[in-house]
Amino acid sequence: MDDCFFDVVVVGGGPVGLLLAAELRTAGSSVLLVERRSEVDTTVKAGVLGPLAVEALERRGLRGQLAEVEQERFRQAMRTAAAAAGVSDPDLLPKSAVRFGPTNHFAGLEYLEPARVKGSQRRRMAVDQRALELILADHARRLGADIRREHDLTGLRQDDDGVTASVRSPGGQMEIRCAFLVGCDGGHSSVRKLLGIDFVGTGATLTGRQAVVELADPAALRLGWHRTDQGMLAYGLGVNRVFTVEFTGPPAAKDEPVTLAEMQDSMRRTSGVDVELLSVKAPTRFTDNARQAAEYRRGRVFLAGDAAHVHPPFGAQGLNVGLLDAVNLGWKLGAAVADWAPDGLLDSYAAERHPAGRRLMDSTRAQTALMRPDAQTGALRDLFAHLMRFDDVNEHLWNLLTGLDERYDLGDEHPLVGTLCPNWKLLLRESGPRETGPEETGLATDVAELMRGGRGLLLDLTGAPPVGWSQHVDTVRVVPDTSGLDVGGTEAASYAELQAATALLLRPDGCVAWAGTPGHGSSPQVSLLDALRRWFGATV
Repeated sequence: MDDCFFDVVVVGGGPVGLLLAAELRTAGSSVLLVERRSEVDTTVKAGVLGPLAVEALERRGLRGQLAEVEQERFRQAMRTAAAAAGVSDPDLLPKSAVRFGPTNHFAGLEYLEPARVKGSQRRRMAVDQRALELILADHARRLGADIRREHDLTGLRQDDDGVTASVRSPGGQMEIRCAFLVGCDGGHSSVRKLLGIDFVGTGATLTGRQAVVELADPAALRLGWHRTDQGMLAYGLGVNRVFTVEFTGPPAAKDEPVTLAEMQDSMRRTSGVDVELLSVKAPTRFTDNARQAAEYRRGRVFLAGDAAHVHPPFGAQGLNVGLLDAVNLGWKLGAAVADWAPDGLLDSYAAERHPAGRRLMDSTRAQTALMRPDAQTGALRDLFAHLMRFDDVNEHLWNLLTGLDERYDLGDEHPLVGTLCPNWKLLLRESGPRETGPEETGLATDVAELMRGGRGLLLDLTGAPPVGWSQHVDTVRVVPDTSGLDVGGTEAASYAELQAATALLLRPDGCVAWAGTPGHGSSPQVSLLDALRRWFGATV
């Protein structure tokens, strides 16, 4: 392969860019990723992966690595809790006394209860952004992505046949030719600016700070989220991590390093406690600046992640929305590179992901409004806290925070079509119709295992293969594995929808593209053949 040509150039080596590079390699595309930083960013950022992002990464074989990171964070949480309780041995501390993992809050109101949500219990994971970036960098390299650090995009031009990227590297200026280019280069995206795409939204009104700290007295602060007359403070969310919010306008010197004294002063103001810090690690500032790119695509150039949408980091929603941008775009660009993408496939990226970015900004703006320290906001916050006790409100907010209620408009009213499916547990069927007993089924598996290759998947749930075939789709005969489910529990409802279908067509990003219904072999609006042609080309 010519060193100066790649199928796709990805600009930006954060989690979104790395995952996109890996998705493109899974699809068979050659990929160059350029990143201006020399090392992984060590500042404190998102500390949790949402369920949709977790499931997307599980579909690419990363379940074990994510679990290892989460277990290490649990051990850190045990040590933090033991120090706060004055216990020398963390093993002597009851687990009920340990605050660990993603806190289920909206605007710091810790009343969200995922167990009350109907449907599959799709959990978040306590995996911080730095650890995720290391996992994804290794994943992308193992798949063959060319990752070059200290490479900074300085210009681009495109024509009908491709894109030429100008890149400044340690060895000097270079030009790289590619079929497509994607900007995953953050809120100050060079790609977006070079294209002249408007970044529309609202400006900053607050200064937030976060860091991992060591307190002289570990018991000086209460664990959890606290709203005071001076703003918000959260402490001990899984590790000795501090998060402060002050509504005094944006920081005056936003590019200056956050010092121990600045972090300590902010903690004292927001907590009302004269805390003393012994050390501060990976401190950073943030604001509530919330903006979205007016376009996600211009010609052969695309935007994803923070390059397409920025907002305050409440609930780690931005990281998760960005990762879903990557899995949505990756297979579609791979299809275009391989010359089998049907008409409109690349345009579907913006059509599906732009609304998700808009919802994200509205959610974080609402949380910002509920955090303000004035009396009117306090009254509204009390009312909001009361409403969160209702099951419907609890479910709505949980789905808003995690994106679980998102549904792409694919023109089909079947309740599963357009949703990102859970990693359902399945049993491989050896032979026979649905009525066949358990003795006729084979090995246990799940959606994640069946989709590791990044191809489409047709789940045959009846034993009678549905009409239709594509060279880009695997067909597997399965039955839902409902063993161990509480028949009356919320988890059973998700499997009931699965059991009611005759077959499901899944896109490589986990989106249900078509669902068969008993007695029809297809949903009322769309046939399987039409769905295969729409998403996987004419070779059917």
